[in-house]
Amino acid sequence: MLAVDRSLRPQRVSVREQRLIAFVGVCGLGAIDVLTYLSPTTGPFGSSDPVSGSWIDVAVNTAVVLAVANGIRRGRRWAWVLLVGYGILNALVLVLAAVLLVAVGLGGIEDAADLDLTVTLASSATWVVALVYLILVRAAFRARPKAALGEAPAPTVDDVKAELRATGGGTLSWMTTWEGMSYARFGRGIVAFQRRSRVALVLGDPLGPEETRAETVRAFVERAENAGLAPCFFSAGEATRAVVPEGWRSVVVADDTIVDLPGLQFTGKAWGAVRTSLNRAEREGMTFRLSRLSDETWGVRQQLRAISESWVGDKGLPEMGFTLGTLHEAADPEVRIALAVSPAGDVDGFLSWLPVYGEGRVRGWTLDLMRRREGGFGPVMEYLIGSSAQQFSNEGAEVMSLSGAPLAHEYPADAGVLADLQERMASMLEPVYGFASLHRFKQKFHPRYETMYLLYRDEADLTRIGAALTRAFLPHATLRQFAAAGVELVRPEK
Repeated sequence: MLAVDRSLRPQRVSVREQRLIAFVGVCGLGAIDVLTYLSPTTGPFGSSDPVSGSWIDVAVNTAVVLAVANGIRRGRRWAWVLLVGYGILNALVLVLAAVLLVAVGLGGIEDAADLDLTVTLASSATWVVALVYLILVRAAFRARPKAALGEAPAPTVDDVKAELRATGGGTLSWMTTWEGMSYARFGRGIVAFQRRSRVALVLGDPLGPEETRAETVRAFVERAENAGLAPCFFSAGEATRAVVPEGWRSVVVADDTIVDLPGLQFTGKAWGAVRTSLNRAEREGMTFRLSRLSDETWGVRQQLRAISESWVGDKGLPEMGFTLGTLHEAADPEVRIALAVSPAGDVDGFLSWLPVYGEGRVRGWTLDLMRRREGGFGPVMEYLIGSSAQQFSNEGAEVMSLSGAPLAHEYPADAGVLADLQERMASMLEPVYGFASLHRFKQKFHPRYETMYLLYRDEADLTRIGAALTRAFLPHATLRQFAAAGVELVRPEK
């Protein structure tokens, strides 16, 4: 089928396909060895009886085959060298058997060597076919998972920030400047990613000029596959979805909730909840302040830390990362903090806003942290977001993103299994993270929605991608914490 489909040119198959074909071939050859122990066989070289030997030999051979096959699947050079060496040995055996057949005949060889020549010839012949293929696609087995994925030297965080200021980015782009990210440069294009569970996990869209996006995506995918990593793009937009390689899959992971700020007025019945919170805050003497964390006093910073620690303590898991920041990320001088301060000087709630650059300036802000003090001002979040929107609008900002709403996308009626799976996951995670309730809260600000996707090669990568995302969002969580969270999810009362 490979010969028919590829016109006898296996080198045109993608690197991933070359490795997969080799992996299947090695597993098949290992299965043949096991089958010859179990039953008689009939084939082009004649018939044979079951091969004598112990089950220990079979188990050891199977373990070795699986280890080498896994190395081939991951593109490891050592596995390729072992298989090529074994293939050469089988080729020599095949040549030697042919010479002996001519010299002494089939019966003479089997009597002298006490072996079933049918099995030997069949095994050697199939290994020679595998040897030819492995040599043809030898370039696919040079994977170095820790190799740099882009041009040298790799960009620094300062380079990424400079590129964002120059060419702009999406609502999540500032998150690519956080700790834990690696960067790959391809000309002017920059890809921000993490290596997790043998996955090159890209956050958002590539950075750089719009016209370089297609080439940047293609180059990154090629480099990642050559390194033995599964490339994928998390929370990417429609523009990136349009330029991924043909045949890639996509699944909706969130809807970015965006409020357009020009001419924003909280008038009319639709804005009643926000307007009520602003009026109530004024009556109760609440104060709104938009500043930088470094500009606040030590006492205020301690209050923010106490509020955050109390919020995290209720979850049973560490603070999440990747697309969810902490006070550490909020300390960035370019990040702004919105504070709601009571008449007594207590901070009842706070937000952090990430800059969204475009055309050489800050064109908008993205909501990151949302924290409130237990027992404080009731509608503090409506008050903080509404007050922030008013100030951003007065400053000339164009958009305000309330960030993505995970597992809250409204699928069409014919979405099928995907929609059912999302609804099931959303209902399970709602007691822990409240994604659905957060989505309903954001609807008070009447945003428009931009779909955010997970882009990946095919379903075979999803297990690894799931493990990579888990570790990206919860890099410091222990097995005990994961187990405790799992128990919380399945409790009947939950």
